[in-house]
Amino acid sequence: MVLSGVCLLAVMVLYLGCQESNAPATSVKTEAKAKPAVKAEVKEAKPEVKPEVKPEAKAEVPETKPAAPEAKVMVAEPNAGKVAAEDNGIAATVNGIVIKDADVDAKVSTYMERMAAQIPPNMVEQYRTQIRGQALESMIVEQLLAEQVKKMGISITDKDVNDKLNEIIAAQPGGMTMESFKAMLAAQGQSFDVVKGQIKKTLGYEKLLGIVEVNDAEAKAFYDENKEDFNKPEQVKASHILVKVAPTATPEEKTAAKAKIDGLLKQVKGGGDFAALAKENSDDPGSKIMGGDLGFFDRNTMVKEFADTAFAMKVGQVSNVVETQYGYHIIKVTDRKEGGLTSFDKAKADIVRSLQDKKKNELFRQLIEKVKAGAKIEYPPGKEPKPRMPMMQRPPRPNTPAPQTQSGSAAPAPK
Repeated sequence: MVLSGVCLLAVMVLYLGCQESNAPATSVKTEAKAKPAVKAEVKEAKPEVKPEVKPEAKAEVPETKPAAPEAKVMVAEPNAGKVAAEDNGIAATVNGIVIKDADVDAKVSTYMERMAAQIPPNMVEQYRTQIRGQALESMIVEQLLAEQVKKMGISITDKDVNDKLNEIIAAQPGGMTMESFKAMLAAQGQSFDVVKGQIKKTLGYEKLLGIVEVNDAEAKAFYDENKEDFNKPEQVKASHILVKVAPTATPEEKTAAKAKIDGLLKQVKGGGDFAALAKENSDDPGSKIMGGDLGFFDRNTMVKEFADTAFAMKVGQVSNVVETQYGYHIIKVTDRKEGGLTSFDKAKADIVRSLQDKKKNELFRQLIEKVKAGAKIEYPPGKEPKPRMPMMQRPPRPNTPAPQTQSGSAAPAPK
C-alpha cells in the first residue's frame, strides 16, 4: 500500500527512490487495473495527481506480513568491527552496530512471500538477489538516520503518529475508517503496528529536513507548465465482485469459478446487497473490505474488458459477468465525473504538496549521502556490495487505487 504523505519512507526503504517495497496492495483497481493512470506520490518523474484489481506508499510504506513480527534491524554487538571481518552471519556493521544476515533474509522473505504470485518462477532468484541488496542498503540507511534523529534530540509522540495516521486514512476514498484500514492492511499482508512504527520513523526523518516551503509563484508556474496534466478524462466510480481464476487454473477450476460468479450475479439481480456480497465473496482483498468499492478511475486505469464495460454502463446499473485476465467480475457503477480542465485554485493544494515532496526527496538524498560519507560501514570479505545496477523491471501486479489527498484529487508528479 502506498500511502499519501509517506514517500520519504519509500525512499528510505529502497534507498534513494520512491519505489515500492511497501506495499502493495491488491484491489480491483488491483486486479482490474493494468496500469495506473495517475500518481499520487511525487516521484522523480512527472507528477500526476491523483484495483489480485487498485493497490506496496504510499509512502509506499515498506511491506511486512502481519503474522511475521518485524525483524530487528540492528543488534548491538561488542567488537562489531572485528566480528564483521570474520563474517559469522554478519551482513555489515554500521558505526560498530551489527546488521545480521538473518535479519536481512527475514525482510527479503517477507517481501518475496507477498510478491510470490506476481514473480515468474524462472525469475525468483534474480528478484531475491536484487531485493536482498536493497534490503541491506535500506537497513544501513535506517540505522544511520536513527543515529541522526537521536543526535538531534528529535522526539515523535504517539499523538504525532496517530494524527498522521488519521490524516492518511481521511485521504483514502470511500469513507475509510480505522477498522477498515486495519482490515485492508491485514488483507495486504501488513501489520498495523509495523506500519505505525514506520510512520513514526518517517516523521522523525522529516523533522531532520526542517520546514520545506513552496510559494504561490512556484505552484502557479508548475500549473501553467503542466496544464495538460490537469485536463482530466471522464471518470467512473464503480464497485465489483471478483472470483479469481489463476492463469494456471484447470478447466474444472475455471468451471467452478464461473458457477460461483453466476450464482452471485443471480443474487445481485434478485435484489441482494451488492456491498455485503462483495465483502463476503470477492477475491479482491483491496476492495472487498470496502464492499467492492474501487473509487473513481479513468478508462486507462483498468484492463480493457473491465473499462469497456464500466464506461458503457449507467449509474446504478449492474453488469453481467465480465471476464478479464484476473478472473470473473460483476461490476456496479455508482457515480460518474465528466472530464475537463481542473482550475488552478482547485489544484493548488495538491500541487503544493507534490512540490514539497519533491523538494523533501532531494533534501533526503543529500542527507543520506552526507551521513553515509561520515559513517564507518564495513562488510565481511566477499560480502561487499556490488555496484548498483539499474532497477530490474518489477513484475506486473494489480495496482491499488492511489491514495487520495484531502480534496480527493491528486496532483501530477513534479518533473
